[in-house]
Amino acid sequence: MNGGNNLDNNCKNLGNILNPTEVNNQLLFHKFIMINEILDKRNKKQNPEMKSITKGQGRLIVLLKRKDKLSTKELSEILNVSVSSLNETLNKLEQKNFIKKVPSEKDKRILLVELTEEGRQLEFKNHEDIDIFDFLSKEEKENLNDYLNQLTLSLHEKFKREDPEKYAKIVKNRKEIFDKYFKDENNNETCFEFIDCSKK
Repeated sequence: MNGGNNLDNNCKNLGNILNPTEVNNQLLFHKFIMINEILDKRNKKQNPEMKSITKGQGRLIVLLKRKDKLSTKELSEILNVSVSSLNETLNKLEQKNFIKKVPSEKDKRILLVELTEEGRQLEFKNHEDIDIFDFLSKEEKENLNDYLNQLTLSLHEKFKREDPEKYAKIVKNRKEIFDKYFKDENNNETCFEFIDCSKK
């Protein structure tokens, strides 16, 4: 009986969230968090093999799928993480037999990180819930896209105002890294690009 009451209360609370008396920033932020949590849980359920892989490990695997045989120093630079933090992630992936370290042909003292066959076979499937936007009309999707673009730019502008020097440094560093490691590729730069809000 109590279970039924709890369910009713949960439904009532959800109804209050979805149909509030007042729409404010706190409510919208809460909904973003709620949607993200729902999609994250569903993605792990739909892709059980990914449950043991953290976001940081997944990011590293995606990078190695794009450009294999990079040194720890290069990976640290591209991912913008400390070497100690990177080594911790690499050790965990090595224990799972997703990566291996091999000596560089140019300098045997340098170890390069590459995916194992098992690591190459890992597939990051498209989210099965990508169809959640199907109920929207073409115009509504365009409007939503515009709002998300505005939100993204607003966040970058906020960061830029809070610390202009740090923001400019990040933009410069990301561009230098792309030019250094990925300029000759046809792949989309946006995977590693930090949006420059000075571009209108």
